Amino acid sequence: MSRTRELLSAASAAALLVALVAGCGSVESLSFRNPPSTTVPAGATALTLPGNLASLQEAGIPGATTTTVPTIGPGKASITGSVFGPSGPVGGATVKADRLVGDLVASTTTTTAADGSFTIGNVLGGRFRVRAWHSPNLTMTTPQIFFLDSGQPHSVTLQLSGFTGPDIATSVNPSVMNVGGTANLLVQATTPSVGTDGVVHDQPLVGATVTLSNGPSWTVFNGNPQTTGTDGRVLFQISCSQAGDNSLSVTVGSAPAQPVATPACVQLAPPTTNCTSSTTSLGQPFATTTTQPQSGC
Repeated sequence: MSRTRELLSAASAAALLVALVAGCGSVESLSFRNPPSTTVPAGATALTLPGNLASLQEAGIPGATTTTVPTIGPGKASITGSVFGPSGPVGGATVKADRLVGDLVASTTTTTAADGSFTIGNVLGGRFRVRAWHSPNLTMTTPQIFFLDSGQPHSVTLQLSGFTGPDIATSVNPSVMNVGGTANLLVQATTPSVGTDGVVHDQPLVGATVTLSNGPSWTVFNGNPQTTGTDGRVLFQISCSQAGDNSLSVTVGSAPAQPVATPACVQLAPPTTNCTSSTTSLGQPFATTTTQPQSGC
């Protein structure tokens, strides 16, 4: 009942306001009743927010535990050593030491002296991975991994390998070659380069002259030599004239010739010929057939 009275009272106030506006009356002020006050029942405790929200305890959220980023120092251990290449000590090489902590890595680098020597000092102990390189043509294919005792020196010798081009890769299609048949020989020429990260990158050798040689039993139909395109590739159409393993080499520019892995040529067997003739005689009481060899078989 009280709810109905409230609704009627609100409707009356709204009607009065509409009537005043419609009659162009002047409305200077409106007054409304204050909302009823709320009192806490006897024996109940009033709820208030804490002054410091830090005192609120919230439930945890499922997830991975954050791990502190590892460091490589400062510590009391050290790594010393020398870097060598195919021609001896390598000065100016980059040496990188990685301290491995689980799946995380902390790293530091240094540069070798003119005699190839280096020192990485003031590091912590633990599991280490060390490698070296000298851009653009010297690097290590396999790093050295060892455990470094805390507070102790460790000495290593790092051997670099040279990467000079050109390199070639070949592919023959079809994989089985028949004497007198035609096949495609794809040659790709690349030049290796050691980047500033110590990784070998193979770049296509563009505009290089590629020549097939040492193949007396091979014939090239579409020109020899050829020049590589932007992808470093050339395609030769070849045919072998003799059964067996026939040698074939590729020369890129003025570099030494490199052998090509080609499949052996196979001589196809001649087609079979029926060298007999049959004669059928119609006699009594049965027909008979006689088979005789043909002349020249």
